[in-house]
Amino acid sequence: MNAQKYLEIPVDVVQTGWTIPGVQARTAAFVSVELADGRQFKNLLLLHPNHIIGMKGESVLPFNPLFITRAFQTSEDLELRSSSDWAFWPHP
Repeated sequence: MNAQKYLEIPVDVVQTGWTIPGVQARTAAFVSVELADGRQFKNLLLLHPNHIIGMKGESVLPFNPLFITRAFQTSEDLELRSSSDWAFWPHP
């Protein structure tokens, strides 16, 4: 994937995803996403409202965020915590 200054989930997708109870009150949350081709990726750290700042086990985002069609939280996302071995990406 080409380097980007900021990685963002499309705003219309995030507005739907942030309707999950309790998520909107946080400044950051772990989420999973689904792409237009049906693939799903889990454990993304999303800085409210729509900035992807990390992903568990990845140093670069393995997909184009423009193809995200759904953002949601799984029980694993809700229990996840970041650690110092994560690679964090630029955000505003």
